[in-house]
Amino acid sequence: MKNLFVGAIVLVAALVMTGCENKKQQKENVQPEPTTTVEVQPNRMLIIVDPQIDFTTGSLATAKGPEAMDYLAQCVTNGVLKKYSWVAVTQDFHPANHCSFVEQGGVFPPHCVQETEGMNLHPSLQKAIDENIGNTDIIYLHKGDLADKEEFSVFQNELSGAKLRETIEDRKFEGIDVCGIATDYCVYETVKDLMAFYPANQIRVVTNCVAAVDDNDTKLADLMKENGIEEVTF
Repeated sequence: MKNLFVGAIVLVAALVMTGCENKKQQKENVQPEPTTTVEVQPNRMLIIVDPQIDFTTGSLATAKGPEAMDYLAQCVTNGVLKKYSWVAVTQDFHPANHCSFVEQGGVFPPHCVQETEGMNLHPSLQKAIDENIGNTDIIYLHKGDLADKEEFSVFQNELSGAKLRETIEDRKFEGIDVCGIATDYCVYETVKDLMAFYPANQIRVVTNCVAAVDDNDTKLADLMKENGIEEVTF
């Protein structure tokens, strides 16, 4: 009888120990829940001024335009748009009889005429944007669409300017970067008009993604220096 009692105690102890080992093993085999990291898009805007075919390889081509826009396209492919929550692309959208054309008494050859190939974006840049826009919002804004009005800056266009300004004021961007064509005309005027309502010390110019009609022109560089506008590169 005594042997049976001792045997029972040993059996119970063995069962308890086996249960503990099983629970320990199950606990060790439980994998922790994976954590999801949400990448927060910086609250910045990029304005790309007039990156159009006529300003790279077309009727009003700039010497460094193709190189600058191809480089910008490569940066977009490499993920530079993840630095921005919004991108605004401006485009000249001229009627065939626009006042800036030599035939109408202006100083420029016909360029970026509505519904022509030359008004479209530089191909490599358009392709890169289409394939890599991701979660970044993008707006395309026309300017210079009235025959009797020159608009170097998008803010000089009543509809597009109001839309862009409203977006900037509503979103309260932490900073705005500007690049594109041409530094001595439309980029310069865009930055100058932006400064009229947005802090200059929050504006930056991406200087390796720009091109000029006249490479010796210093208007934009002078404006940046005088107003504390930062120079950045991609």
